[in-house]
Amino acid sequence: MKLKRTPELHAFLSTYFLDADPETDEQVTSSFIAASSREHHQKILSQAKMLIADPEFPTEELGSEANRWFGDAEEARAWLQTILAFLERAQTNESVVVKDSNGTPLGEGDSVLVIKDLKVKGGSSDLKRGTLVKKIHLIDDPENIECRIGGSTLVLKTCFLKKA
Repeated sequence: MKLKRTPELHAFLSTYFLDADPETDEQVTSSFIAASSREHHQKILSQAKMLIADPEFPTEELGSEANRWFGDAEEARAWLQTILAFLERAQTNESVVVKDSNGTPLGEGDSVLVIKDLKVKGGSSDLKRGTLVKKIHLIDDPENIECRIGGSTLVLKTCFLKKA
């Protein structure tokens, strides 16, 4: 009954692992990630890590819920760690959605218009309202983009831009 103390992990295993084929584990995990929230992923990750660290690992219970047959606790732990690796890798691959001031998604290489006069730090000129910025570069921050204007690389806040 140790698995019952981790309700999100228990539901994940009993819902998504209906097939006993280990070849489909990565695909099953990917479909779970597409269908659920990031917070739910985090709960499952933390509960699985807690279960792996438990000295009284529930091998039989895990096997019955995940539709797997394990020879011993180490084999079950290794399988669960593989599932954790799939979850962690999929979470890091989730792309950041960058939106302009109107909520329109921006993509790599898009053109944008400046909607407000902006002072450029360290520069002699300012960016005027209506300036067209071509070929923007998306960075890991959803509130900023990188661009080249007049031979200089600038980082602009997306709240002052709209897609052209």
